[in-house]
Amino acid sequence: MKFYSYEYVLNQIRQDNWLLAIFFILVLVILGFTAFQAYRDKRDSKYRELVIILGLVLLVSGLSGFESLQTSSQINNQYRSSIHFIEKVSDRLKVKPSQIYVNTSTETSGALLYVDGQIYRALSGSEPDTYLLEKMDLESFDLELVEVNP
Repeated sequence: MKFYSYEYVLNQIRQDNWLLAIFFILVLVILGFTAFQAYRDKRDSKYRELVIILGLVLLVSGLSGFESLQTSSQINNQYRSSIHFIEKVSDRLKVKPSQIYVNTSTETSGALLYVDGQIYRALSGSEPDTYLLEKMDLESFDLELVEVNP
């Protein structure tokens, strides 16, 4: 059974996709140049066609980037919720967050926690930020602690 460290969950929060942003800006610059050329040479249709093609590429990449941003935002919110959960549990158990390992990096209710050789099951309470921690004794299980890769 894998248990993830606090630092691992913290590290899972994705950063913005800079490659997509650079591609978007590059297409925008090329579009601006071809639009200027099409305006300057009104009789030649090759620049107008390039403006149309680049405009469509810009539209498709913009929509794709927006969808990717929404998905990334949802995933980041799940990780932030898990980080907040670990911090609340660390306050309750009076240990550092780095000493807590959780078996899932996104879900909080029903999660198993490994803290200083003990395993707890966390159940969400009726109030926000309240959890019932139940100490568990497992007879046999394979324990694998996952840390942040350097």
